[in-house]
Amino acid sequence: MACLAIACLMYASNSFAQSFQKGDKTVNVGVGIGGGFGVPIGIRYEQAVSDRIGVGAYAAFSTKKESFGGYGQWKYTHILAAARGSYHLKVNSTKFDPYGGIMLGYNIASVKWDGEDEAPISSSAGGFLWGGHIGSNYWFSEKIGAFAEIGYGAGILNAGVTFKLN
Repeated sequence: MACLAIACLMYASNSFAQSFQKGDKTVNVGVGIGGGFGVPIGIRYEQAVSDRIGVGAYAAFSTKKESFGGYGQWKYTHILAAARGSYHLKVNSTKFDPYGGIMLGYNIASVKWDGEDEAPISSSAGGFLWGGHIGSNYWFSEKIGAFAEIGYGAGILNAGVTFKLN
């Protein structure tokens, strides 16, 4: 029994492969839900500075219009730009890449009323933001995969495609 356990451990240690390695560069493009301003579209870049730590940038945009008969419409816009850092868990898989991390950035929200018989009215606000995220990449091939994450961004839940650049 001990020989079988040792053989299993040796096999597991020899077959260990990582889906996230130092030097990896990835780009993710996705959509979100739960942001409040339509369907947010985001793009993220990440550079692996070690076998577990990745740093990068995130940008997202969403807009939504609400019409009120022939009286006019509201237009809402949300823009987000941020720096991110993620800690990638080591798992015995070349396909599954779970991670969690933090984000620090700037958030701009604006609203505009365009009435039929009135001059347009608009307002905007912005400020620094921080948030956390957890998610995973799943690699279909060496260069193309999918991602899903939950946390603060332009949407509460974001999903899309991911590409390995190197």
